[in-house]
Amino acid sequence: MMKQLFASILLGGLSAISTPEITLNKVHAPIYEQANLRFEKYFFEPTQETAYLIEDAKGKDIPEESGIDQISFSKYDAVELSGINNYDYWKVEVDGKTYYLEQDSITLDEEVIQDMKEQEEAKRQEQLKTNWNGPVLSPSAGTIVGPSGKETYYNLPMEGVVSIMRGMGNNDPYWVREDGVKMLGDYVMVAAHLGLHPRGSIVDSSLGKAIVCDTGGFAHSNPNQLDIATAW
Repeated sequence: MMKQLFASILLGGLSAISTPEITLNKVHAPIYEQANLRFEKYFFEPTQETAYLIEDAKGKDIPEESGIDQISFSKYDAVELSGINNYDYWKVEVDGKTYYLEQDSITLDEEVIQDMKEQEEAKRQEQLKTNWNGPVLSPSAGTIVGPSGKETYYNLPMEGVVSIMRGMGNNDPYWVREDGVKMLGDYVMVAAHLGLHPRGSIVDSSLGKAIVCDTGGFAHSNPNQLDIATAW
């Protein structure tokens, strides 16, 4: 009798214990797809082509936006493309090291680069125009009234003036234009009243857009005068 009672209690206790349900985690499928997608981003079809930067860009250590910037590329740089795929980043080689560039920042078509350069040059030349229709300073016309006021010219060594501009951070090349006008980059070099036109200011002259690099005694009596640097 006691054995039967003990067995009944034991069976009753066991039946009171619920059996845990086993459910499948349905989140595994999308996680697997994400992992597979990420793996594909790291798979590249080998190639050996020259690509060109259409904008400034950074080369990353992995082909993902979260990658760390490793190297800087400038617009129009040529790079050796070593791997392509259907994703956002392509593989390039620089000095034996691998980097990853956004596909949208490069082109394989050199003509695209040439067109971009020509458009930029045309825009630059347009910006340099003064739309001045009056007299133009020349060796024979030594003094004129130009778009900014009286203009004269002077011919002195420019090493010291260029050195001052370098100290201000201007690294544009110094050169002499075909008509004998001394240039700093794209701009005519002029002396002016530094209180009115500080060094580095861009002003209109009869010979084109000018950059103020110097000053002179004339500025005290005529603050609007420009003295243009020439080889005349």
